[in-house]
Amino acid sequence: MKNLSEKIVNRQRQLVTQMVEKLTPYVLEKGHPADRVLARFFKDHRELGSRDRRFLSESFFSFFRWFGWTKPLGLDLLETLSLSTHLDQTEIHPALLIGKPEREPCGGKTLDEKLAIFCSWIPEGPSLGKSNLLFPDFEKSVELPAGKEPEFYETIQQRPPTWIRLRNEAFKEKLTEAEIPFEEHSLLPGAVSIPAGRSLGALGHGGQFEVQDIASQAVGIVAAPEEGADWWDACAGAGGKALQLADLIGRNGNVLATDVRPDALQNCKKRARTDGIATIRMQPHNLADEAPFTKEFDGVLVDAPCSGWGTWSRNPDARWRTSLRDPSQKRNLQLRMLRNAAQCVKPGGRLLYAVCTFTREETVEVLEGFLKEPSGFSLEPFAHPFTGEPTDGSVQLWPWDGPGDAMFIVRLRRQPNE
Repeated sequence: MKNLSEKIVNRQRQLVTQMVEKLTPYVLEKGHPADRVLARFFKDHRELGSRDRRFLSESFFSFFRWFGWTKPLGLDLLETLSLSTHLDQTEIHPALLIGKPEREPCGGKTLDEKLAIFCSWIPEGPSLGKSNLLFPDFEKSVELPAGKEPEFYETIQQRPPTWIRLRNEAFKEKLTEAEIPFEEHSLLPGAVSIPAGRSLGALGHGGQFEVQDIASQAVGIVAAPEEGADWWDACAGAGGKALQLADLIGRNGNVLATDVRPDALQNCKKRARTDGIATIRMQPHNLADEAPFTKEFDGVLVDAPCSGWGTWSRNPDARWRTSLRDPSQKRNLQLRMLRNAAQCVKPGGRLLYAVCTFTREETVEVLEGFLKEPSGFSLEPFAHPFTGEPTDGSVQLWPWDGPGDAMFIVRLRRQPNE
């Protein structure tokens, strides 16, 4: 890293500690997502350059990623930030080079290696383990696959790559020319990963790609809408899946994108305009509380609000903004939304349920609750989007599968009229 003057280092040291001290209560006490809190901070401090923003952003997320190990130590904020960054990075910003000089960056090491090194840094500290990296008793809502616990902890403590969905294959040439390394997924068409933190802004957009996590892309692949079909994305948010559905359906089909948040739909509208997609119609709608539409669709996607536990590797703060109550509370909401959406599926049509989590309450319990009712729907088998192996009509994608977010996906088919 380029040598910086002592004056600049001190200024950045003061800046990062003041920022984290100011913003942390919004995350831990008020429950606001760290990325949104940070975005507002940067919007209010436009004088900060790109390097400062990157340094502040990396430090902020490292703070939450290793919060479970650093909080019990009761250290001052600067020392905490230094420890967190040393665990995360391969190169340490001069502003966080404090303490013992023999401390080495641990980025790239395994979690077991990091734990041993961390304990050697704090020999008189409390006994810590991997379970401290999550809130207590989280396992009461989660059943990990046999033998996958080490891989689970390893994955959630690493920042996943950035996934993009190509809309123009020629964009790969731009990535190559810009010397941005990328990997194409072997089964998902157009799914490409690039190293986390690499900016694509200088390459332009022009509708050539969409930033969309691999698990999110898998939902559209499982939906498999027919060309020219009429689909409803009932919880569209900023529109990532709605845009994907529109691309799969083509110009002769239609997508209705609804959400309870008008500002999110406005974002979807802007993205559709950039992509040159004219087949998406946006409309505010509260799927949980408003009466279902009288219109019936070829397919309905319910990407329901959830606990978000599946995003812990990308959003490390999320694990400290949740509790065991969240999955149970969300389950009732999700089941109500699924029932309402089901009424708008044509006979013979498809109903997709997706949540970016892996809690028992929000996945299998919602599915079991829905299928117990006389809904006229049954599971429709599909190929696992990452492996090609057959499924019974439902699949749990884990954080290490992408790697990326976790996602539970269910595909249901409504019985045709006799």
